[in-house]
Amino acid sequence: MPEFLTLLPPDQARDELLSHLSAPTIDSVSVDVAQALSRFTAADVFAPHPLPDFRRTTVDGFAVRARDTFGASDSLPAYLNLVGEVPMGGTPAFELGAGQCALIHTGGMLPNGADAVVMIEYTQSAQSSEIEIFKSVADGENVINIGEDVAQNQLVIPQGTQLRPAEIGGLMALGITKIAVARKPRIGLISTGDEVIEPEKSPRPGQVRDINSYTLGALVEKSGGEAIRYGIFSDQFSVLKDAA
Repeated sequence: MPEFLTLLPPDQARDELLSHLSAPTIDSVSVDVAQALSRFTAADVFAPHPLPDFRRTTVDGFAVRARDTFGASDSLPAYLNLVGEVPMGGTPAFELGAGQCALIHTGGMLPNGADAVVMIEYTQSAQSSEIEIFKSVADGENVINIGEDVAQNQLVIPQGTQLRPAEIGGLMALGITKIAVARKPRIGLISTGDEVIEPEKSPRPGQVRDINSYTLGALVEKSGGEAIRYGIFSDQFSVLKDAA
């Protein structure tokens, strides 16, 4: 093996290797977002609609007109007429007028006329159709407005992003179930050494199990590539040249 005893500095060795390679062209492929974890996006992704796409509450409580609660306190509560309950997953069939409120649950859609939500902890039933409000709220309090999280046509994921669980969930929230990703680059791996054997075999004295191709293969897979193991080759230049 004397031909393997002439060593190069790492930077020079890398440059020598790269000089024999041409820049690969990586095609894109459309995949299900549910199967796209760790893949790299092939194009920018824009929001097809705002998120949320309706005004909704962040708390359980009562939807109100904020001006109807101004000055409310424990000693001087505001009294509002209860006109209904907002159905979860549905659109309110009523509109709030002056002095009115509606029971609403976290994530529920604000009825027209409402601009804030009083947390249920600051309320009390006075009569069957009357609610006491012990805390005033400002316009927009406890409310997420349309597009507050993501605006329509906003760039949400740039090209070349490696998709994490957070991106997968965000895409699903926007109704994006298919996405163009870069096709996985295929990386060939070989192990060299007359003393190297497959991991499932029992080594004889002087032999060692192959760990390099499996360690490097795992790194390739973690980085978004496809590892192809070609096996173990002898420490002979002619053998390695033929394998290449």
